[in-house]
Amino acid sequence: MPGSTDVLAALSDAVGAERAEQLLARFERNSNQPNAVKGASRLPSDPALERAALRVFEDPDVGAAAGLDASSLAGALDARALWALLALAARADVTVLDRLPAETAERGAPKVATIRRAVAKHAAASGSAPSSPAAPSSPPAPAGDDVPVLPEKLAQVGRWLAGHPGADARWFAARPGQRAAERRVALRALGSIATPAALEVLAGYARDGYPDVELAELHRAWGRFDRREFAAAMFRPGDAILQLGACSTVEGIGAVQGLTGLGMVLVERADLAPLAECIELRRLHVNVTGGPGITGVEALAQLPALTELRLVGTTRGADLTALRDTAVERLSLSLDGADGAFLTGLPRLRSLKLSGGSAPEDARYGDEDGPAPLPAHPGLVDVVLRLVADGVQVVAHSHERSWVSRLTAAVPSDVFVVERSGYVGLTRDGSDVDALGRRLFSNVVP
Repeated sequence: MPGSTDVLAALSDAVGAERAEQLLARFERNSNQPNAVKGASRLPSDPALERAALRVFEDPDVGAAAGLDASSLAGALDARALWALLALAARADVTVLDRLPAETAERGAPKVATIRRAVAKHAAASGSAPSSPAAPSSPPAPAGDDVPVLPEKLAQVGRWLAGHPGADARWFAARPGQRAAERRVALRALGSIATPAALEVLAGYARDGYPDVELAELHRAWGRFDRREFAAAMFRPGDAILQLGACSTVEGIGAVQGLTGLGMVLVERADLAPLAECIELRRLHVNVTGGPGITGVEALAQLPALTELRLVGTTRGADLTALRDTAVERLSLSLDGADGAFLTGLPRLRSLKLSGGSAPEDARYGDEDGPAPLPAHPGLVDVVLRLVADGVQVVAHSHERSWVSRLTAAVPSDVFVVERSGYVGLTRDGSDVDALGRRLFSNVVP
């Protein structure tokens, strides 16, 4: 928590020690923190003081933001004074509010909202825009008095927008302490407004990963904007896998620079061609549910860094032989009844988790909403044995008994078989048997 001497020193350099002491004493005389914010917001413009207040919150040695929620303790500056100083600091750079610790922003959401409105009114009165040396995450919202009562539920959004033609997208800007339901309403509204200004505001909601309910709103909105601009604004590559959730197309995803991991559930006949732009992609997880499935996998051969691929579900509509031209080392694949002979031609393949297909007697394990299961190809057992002989570790589903039972019966004596947790694993490397068993148990395969 910041000491009063630390803050006093920072202010004294700008306005003098005597005035700094008077200001802090004045702020601490307020009956509560909201009143301190309102009192500071009524002070006349003083750029030197406002810049000094901003330095208080930018100096890590002072640690002013950490004291905003604190009660007065010996040697520490009262939180009422800190909130008042924050109101002044926001005049110099309104984005200081965006940099507050998440817990502080959530607990102090009403005070933060008051400060934002006060800054906007102060800027309007002085004939200038709120100062933002560092670009804000989204355009500042209009002053509070100009904002109508916003919809509270998704079902209200359409009717509300119909009653407010020309609605200002900034009314739905992100703010600290915003509840999950409010975020969804804002995403729905901004996606419906679908103007360049709305996309600018939407960018303020961008995060490293989204819950499924928010992903549904993003997919609802994506096609209403330029798809490349939307993808670049709303999806961040990060170090992990970017999860897109359930979608019918990935058009525009190539605009996300530095994308190394991507996961999706394709719910309609979909084309993977847009992925050809994602040349840094190393990990790709695709689950194709129901319908006719994907149209092809040729785009994956254009991804030189792709080493991990999960392509499961309905793949019968694609020519899977194109996978021979990829650099994939770890592969999870649903053949969906296709001939798997091409698998022996993958030059770097080291581990394979395989679904060959389901015979009628295995159908109860399949997807009731998807197409009827296809039986595994007659030559699949021989293909798997050749892969294992070449040093590839292979895992199959135990419930696909129609071909897996034939596989286990044909395993030569120099191959180790591990059965666990609904899987059958085969390897020629005896030193890998224990590790393979652990992976099967935890379902971390391949």
